[in-house]
Amino acid sequence: MRKTAILITVVLVLFSVQLYAQTSGVLKGQVRDNNGEPVPQANVVLQVDGNNTQFGTSTDEYGEYIIINISPGFYDLLISAVGYGQQLIQGVEINVNQTTNRDPVRLEPGDNTLEAVTFTEKKQKIVKDRVGTERSITVSDIGDLSVSSVDDIMALQPGVTNVGGEIRVRGSRSNEVNFTVDGMSVSDPVDGGSALQVDTDAIADMKIYTGALTAEFGNAQSGMVNIVTHSGYPVYKGKVEWNTDHLVDDGRNQDLVRFNIGGPVLGNLGSARNLNSRFTFFINGTGAWTDGRYAEYYESDPYADFTFNGFPLVDEYPIYDVYGNREEIAGFALNSRNYNDYNLNFKTKYQINNDANVTFAVRGDRSKYNLFNWGWKYALQHFAESETEQRQYVFTYDQNLSQTANLKLKASYFQKDTYEGPKGIDRDRFLIQRVTNQELNANPDIMNEYILNVLNTEGIFLYDHPAYVSIDSDRDGVYDYYSSFRPATEWTYETNALDDPGIPGFNAPGSIYTNFVDDTTTSLNFRGDVEWAVNRINSAKTGFELTKYTIEKNQLQSFTTIYNDRRSAYLKTIFDVNSLEAELSPEEIENIITGNPDVVTIFGDGTPDNPYFAVYSPEAYFNASKASSGTRDGYRAEPIQAAFYLQNKMEWEGMIVNAGLRFDYWYIGEDYEVLQDDGTYRVFEFEGKDKAQLMISPRVGVSHPISERDVLRFAYNYQNQLPAMRNIFTSKTPQDAYTSDNQITVGNAELEPQITITYEVGLQHLINEDWSVDLSLYYKNYYNYVNTRKVIDPDEPQVFWYEFISEDYASGRGIEVSLQKGLSNFWSSNISYSFAWAEGNNSSAVIQDENTNLREFPLDWDIRNNLSLSLMFRIERGEEFFVPFTEYILPLDDFSTSFTYSYSSGEPYTPVDPITNKALDPNSERKDARQNASLKLSKKFNVSQNTFINVFFDIDNLFKYRNINNVYAKTGDPFDSGEDFTVNDISIPEVNFMRQQQYNDPGRVSQDRSYSFGVSYNF
Repeated sequence: MRKTAILITVVLVLFSVQLYAQTSGVLKGQVRDNNGEPVPQANVVLQVDGNNTQFGTSTDEYGEYIIINISPGFYDLLISAVGYGQQLIQGVEINVNQTTNRDPVRLEPGDNTLEAVTFTEKKQKIVKDRVGTERSITVSDIGDLSVSSVDDIMALQPGVTNVGGEIRVRGSRSNEVNFTVDGMSVSDPVDGGSALQVDTDAIADMKIYTGALTAEFGNAQSGMVNIVTHSGYPVYKGKVEWNTDHLVDDGRNQDLVRFNIGGPVLGNLGSARNLNSRFTFFINGTGAWTDGRYAEYYESDPYADFTFNGFPLVDEYPIYDVYGNREEIAGFALNSRNYNDYNLNFKTKYQINNDANVTFAVRGDRSKYNLFNWGWKYALQHFAESETEQRQYVFTYDQNLSQTANLKLKASYFQKDTYEGPKGIDRDRFLIQRVTNQELNANPDIMNEYILNVLNTEGIFLYDHPAYVSIDSDRDGVYDYYSSFRPATEWTYETNALDDPGIPGFNAPGSIYTNFVDDTTTSLNFRGDVEWAVNRINSAKTGFELTKYTIEKNQLQSFTTIYNDRRSAYLKTIFDVNSLEAELSPEEIENIITGNPDVVTIFGDGTPDNPYFAVYSPEAYFNASKASSGTRDGYRAEPIQAAFYLQNKMEWEGMIVNAGLRFDYWYIGEDYEVLQDDGTYRVFEFEGKDKAQLMISPRVGVSHPISERDVLRFAYNYQNQLPAMRNIFTSKTPQDAYTSDNQITVGNAELEPQITITYEVGLQHLINEDWSVDLSLYYKNYYNYVNTRKVIDPDEPQVFWYEFISEDYASGRGIEVSLQKGLSNFWSSNISYSFAWAEGNNSSAVIQDENTNLREFPLDWDIRNNLSLSLMFRIERGEEFFVPFTEYILPLDDFSTSFTYSYSSGEPYTPVDPITNKALDPNSERKDARQNASLKLSKKFNVSQNTFINVFFDIDNLFKYRNINNVYAKTGDPFDSGEDFTVNDISIPEVNFMRQQQYNDPGRVSQDRSYSFGVSYNF
């Protein structure tokens, strides 16, 4: 079957040299006279606000026209011809990556200079050239729904699930969706999935693909999100918005401020030269500040929390007041909160002439989080904080080669910086110097005391040394340096039957989060696309893409641990006393000390009874201990990715064929640099022959319009995706297995591309002018998922390591139904349902000594039933709505309300036998089903014709559903672990009470009902 599909694709492509660009759409139609005869040489022009745009053409001898490369949005279509009256069709919608096929326009004989006859376009409900499952999201769609992010929008689509905050499409893993903004990828090459966040206000058009991708889309096994941002308007438009959730109650203490403005760059100065519509800009920004769902738990008092029957079980500890330094005005915090997100997007467009334009965009986001973990709730002083910054620069040159051909050239630069570490501790300050070289040399008394202390403590104290002190000098995991924290040994509670056991499940106050992350990933991308409407039947596209990645991973783990062997080795690189000859004279030793400023003095004569011993400078000891602290995880790599594709779309009266072939090339390089524990890098050369790989992906889609109301479609997709780079490049290599005391996992240069083969059949049916239904059936096979295998050195069987391999597999199948009603009689709706299976032999890459599990079982995200419902009720400006069954007119206009509801069956989990504690069949039990409902009310107050104030009110989890996020394997309950807390078969109330505190994490279930209020000024 695969060979046949490849052959068919190649033949179709070669027969005729993608139809539409990633950031634009196509309009097709025909012009006839009142007798039904074609009208050649008729002018067809798209207008905005009564002004002609650059998008226009003339009809051919058959009266047909095609306009390519149209920016998404709503336009008016003006059609005119000599000897005929003009006709104006208002509200023609152009979607990205879609052909809008208009019904034939009939012109009446008349004077071409007279006012045009005006019609209003109805939304296209049946897309006849669609060969896969996709959904276009417009600006109006986003504004109507109670959504705040791209992920929220995706979760409403059939076949898409949000499991634990991760988007999965048709049973896929979470990193199988590629995200592009203005045609350039913003996905994370190291881990996959979305990286750069785009505010919904910046989105001009968005298309979500969940099946049957065309050849221009690559490196995505399961789905694609294609976002096109605004580039400005010929007149100034904008919005300022404020949104809060703590007017009704405290909520998450969230406030959001966003703004956007777009218009002509030169303002009135450009009107004389007609630059208002040719040189435009759009900018928007967002700031969101929230304390999160754990807001009340950031202030924790163990003395009060651990009170049982009126008796405190612990000593009184100082309360860490995370909110103590905040400044507030009328209850609103002015400074940073626990979670702070910022987003900025700027884009400008200059139309050089009717056939060429350039755009430049710069966008970025920044997230700064004060993280929370239930086990750290009493030790947040030095728990983790994180910061992520992402930025993208995109330049596009767009040239119409003719009325039917277009060239796009794009270049982009994307960078992602990630930091994580303990709050209040700098990466360069977890060791503090007690004394400096300068202080020693300036005072003989200090020098003598220093030498004496080194002689008395050398080899004993690694963490509290005469030259330096560790922030955790007693090695109990609690911050010590000039602090009032008690030792971890005192983190106990009292009972009447036991001797002060340790508090279970919670870190002692002052505990240190001991990992640092400092990673940077950049990608430099070039892309070129040519589209060509060859003739009435063939529309072709070809293009290339070249991307160079630079990955720098620099992580430090368990940094409070100092390894003495590494410390001694480092000191020997400064000065090795073992290299000295025996019985050197005092003068010779003095010369050695004088020539090496990092050596303070040397004792001994080098004989066996009196070996040499060196006292090093404070800086030498400090640097040696810092270099030997913790373990490094990092590397530097510069892989390259390239792609080329060919695609042709053939349209006949009863059939549309979209066929393409994609070539992906992957080169990981000859070597990469591996970060050592001492902070230096060593070069690791790849030994495998597969440093470069070529992948071929044939894709065929067929659409068969059965009637004006029914369209049948079929698609075959062969999709490749490169494995996550974290599985190719690692900080450990096989040679580390010979010296490491820990289990190590190494990367593999010979990992094969992950493959998805998809078969899809679909049907679109127009029930009536308002209602339409879309049905899809699919079957997918996934190959070459990454897992691990154990590798044993045949010469030294005690030495082994784990290596990533391409061995796992999975399958997905399902049926999806989407029922849509367009806006009429004040309301619209969208109902989506999917019934699906996601099965495989592993849910993730797991460490395993045995052979790979060959039996398939439900994957962690195997959600069989998924239902989403959205209802919209809207009264436009000036309309009157009679309350049903009454004569009463609702005294509202410019009012809307939207209701969304989602239901999904429970996620699977692996149960544990309560008697033997052995895991049972993988994922053989399921959590309870999940539900959520939200309501949004919105009312506009008009200030002038184009200016209004919008007030809106959101309620999330309207019916207060309690959805389960995590369960204990023994019980299937979110709070009952099923553990036996008895001691010598005796139940001790204090023990039961303390254990239950550990398991009462509110994050194991969804949050309660929340409210938010917002107001925006729109102009």
